[in-house]
Amino acid sequence: MKPIHPLDPVCMSPEARLAEVAAILALGIVRLRTPPRLREEREPQKDLGFCPPQRVHSNPISQVRSAVRTALLAKTKGV
Repeated sequence: MKPIHPLDPVCMSPEARLAEVAAILALGIVRLRTPPRLREEREPQKDLGFCPPQRVHSNPISQVRSAVRTALLAKTKGV
């Protein structure tokens, strides 16, 4: 992979900006055309830090509140 050079586009010539965009697009096309099997060998997947079935945005406290609300509704309907 090409190293990133943080250069302000305002300081670049139009030809340099065009070359930079062309290089980025070319890398994207090469990556899209690479078979997934080869991509996985070159770039191992990053571990997300949680088990796959676990949801990222689940909030345990909201699940507890929902369970309490359901239990209270069931209790009031039964009384």
